[in-house]
This record gives sequence, C-alpha cells and structure tokens, in this order.
Amino acid sequence: MDLQTRTAVVTGAASGIGLALSARFARAGVGVVMADIDDALHRRASELAAQGAQVTAVTADLTDPEAVDRLADTAFDRLGGVDVVCNNAGVLGPIGQPLWEVPLEQMRQVFEANHWAHVLMARAFVPRLLEHGRPAHLIHTASMSAFVVGAGSAAYAASKHADLAVARSLRADLRGTGILVSVLCPGRVDTPMVQGLAAPRGAGGDTSVSAEDVAGLVWEALGSDRFYLFSNADAALRLRDQFDDVWRHVSLPSPSPEEELWPAPTATTVATRHRPSTWKR
Repeated sequence: MDLQTRTAVVTGAASGIGLALSARFARAGVGVVMADIDDALHRRASELAAQGAQVTAVTADLTDPEAVDRLADTAFDRLGGVDVVCNNAGVLGPIGQPLWEVPLEQMRQVFEANHWAHVLMARAFVPRLLEHGRPAHLIHTASMSAFVVGAGSAAYAASKHADLAVARSLRADLRGTGILVSVLCPGRVDTPMVQGLAAPRGAGGDTSVSAEDVAGLVWEALGSDRFYLFSNADAALRLRDQFDDVWRHVSLPSPSPEEELWPAPTATTVATRHRPSTWKR
C-alpha cells in the first residue's frame, strides 16, 4: 500500500507508548497531533517541539463524544488530512481484586477509557478519513490481555477483549477502502503505568520491552496489511498456551497422542523478527 505518512494523531500521548509513538513520528518529520487528558501533555509536546518537531497538543477527555469530535476537527484543520490514527489512550484500573470485589464504578471507568473512548475515536475519524479518500492506517492499542487473562484483572482484560473485537470489526468494515487497521497487543512494557506492579497470577509474561521498542514496531508496520502487532518475544508461546486450552474444549475428535494441538512456534514466528514493510515514508 502506498501510504505517505505525513501526519498522525496519537491519543494517550502524555506518557508511555503514546509519547514514544509521538516522538517516533516527530523524528521522521511527521506532523503530530498529541491528545491526552493528562496535564503533562503540553510539557511533553513542548519538549518535542524544542527538538524541531511539528506537534500540536490537544487536551481532551476522550470519553466525551463532543470532545472527540472537536479533536477530529482540530486534527484535520491543523494537519490538512490524517494518515495515521493511533487509538492508544487507556488506563490500567483495579488489579489484584476478584471480579466481585471490584467497585462497579471503577469497572465502568476502565471501560470508558479503554473501550468506549476507542469506539468514539473510530466513529469520529473514520468517516472523515473516508471522505478525504487517501490511504490511512488505524492502530488500536489493545494488549496481550486481550488473549491471556489472569486472576484479579477482570476490568482491564475485559476492556481489552472488547477493543480487540472493535478492531477486528473495523478491519472487516474497511476492507477494500484504502484504510488499513492493525491491533497492537503488547505484553509487559516499561511505562509509568506498570512500574512497581506485579502481574496478575496467570497473566504475566517472561519478557519486557520499552515503549520505544513498541513505537518502532508500529512504525515498521505502517502501510502493511499486518493486523496483529505483538511486541514481546514470548508472545507466540503465550498464545499457543491459550489456543491449546481452547482447542481442548472443541467438540471434535481428540488428536492422537503423537499430534500436537498447535505446532511449537519457531523463531520466525516471534513478533520481534519480522520483515520490514516497503511503504513509502
């Protein structure tokens, strides 16, 4: 796909993956609209601008439909068009509590930030992208928690499952339109959101990557038809465990003792060893 990446919108841009994405785009000369509700946003944007970046900071509550529409209007007004939308904003919410002990209001807040905000962003940006008619790429940040669920993580994991479903639906809805969709599924990433946090029992992987590593993965995937973007080297093994568990419950003849449920992944299946895309920067 001939995607000329000149402009991008990144949500959750005040820290973590969102900030790393904004910086990666800015270094390549891409004009970036950075959006977040965090007060640190304008300071981070100023730091990038001091390095020569073309950035615009927009404080926005992405759970407010009117605020998201204003963000879309601002982005298209400032940039003239949008090539990449990184739907990245999110929160961790309560971790370590069983479902029946998590306050309902906290669960609602997690879904508002991790699921409904992404829905609102898609509804605001996709019609404008279709109207402009040029190639574009939507990146939805989900998580390995969209596949691997441990104890005490119901709110976060459920919201990420929902966002994975939204991304898959968008991919089907937009097939053939020139707008690509990818879902970013990082494992543990060294960001302020998870510092000092012990992974829920049964959900933790064995690897950790930097936010800059994740941003590099996204950068290389732009313009390609790669839907699932896995950042951590243990992703294949963790997915294999999950789908083997699913397969055991499918009403089909049992495999022979010699037959593996899912062939063991090789080094070529690990997400960090991928073929660079050929899109034009």
